[in-house]
Amino acid sequence: MTDSSVQIRMASPADRDTVTRVFHDAGLDTDATLADGTTYWVMERGGQPVGAIGLEHGEGASLLRGAAVLPEARGGGLGRRLVMSAVEYAQGRGDRAIYMFSKGGDWGTFGFQQVPLAVVMGDVPDAPQVQAYRARGDRPGGTTWMRSLS
Repeated sequence: MTDSSVQIRMASPADRDTVTRVFHDAGLDTDATLADGTTYWVMERGGQPVGAIGLEHGEGASLLRGAAVLPEARGGGLGRRLVMSAVEYAQGRGDRAIYMFSKGGDWGTFGFQQVPLAVVMGDVPDAPQVQAYRARGDRPGGTTWMRSLS
């Protein structure tokens, strides 16, 4: 069942604080939120933000940047709606794949499969997350994932 009071809209620069707060409350990294070369969305219920998600775009591929639903709004499939909206957007822009870094969860239920870190770092080298890891001489913790869109 779809909750008609829930809307997903593209974020504007004025939404930076909202996206940052949602990501922060979910324990996600907030660096470079809404940076150039990215697209973000805000999920609202009754006009109040309850979730956010972003994509960092490369040449023919994107990196999923955060998929967060506030704790009080979880459990109703809103996270799935956010992820699938980003997947549809990436397909519409002609991406061949979406990548992501994850510290938990089974992203296979969203059609992702685990891939080596080098694949992600090599296919979206200019994504803000990848650049931040390289600048710090760091590597993301957890697992790297890919969803083919072709």
